[in-house]
Amino acid sequence: MIIDNATGKAIEPEFEKSIVVESPPRYEQGPLWVRGGIPIESADGKLYEIRNRVTLCRCGKSKNKPLCDGSHIEGQE
Repeated sequence: MIIDNATGKAIEPEFEKSIVVESPPRYEQGPLWVRGGIPIESADGKLYEIRNRVTLCRCGKSKNKPLCDGSHIEGQE
């Protein structure tokens, strides 16, 4: 969540809990969009910081798994 330093209040919208899979033709292996503070836990039980929005890798190319680092875009342009 992004916080305004002066007021201490959130400056981004709050999202409803959702998991979105988008597969536009140009980037068929795009990320999973997780919104609304859904907890993310790894297979070995590691809990990640709860965020208002996060993208998870589904192409297998990310160097920051399970998070998406945009590697799915390389070579698809």
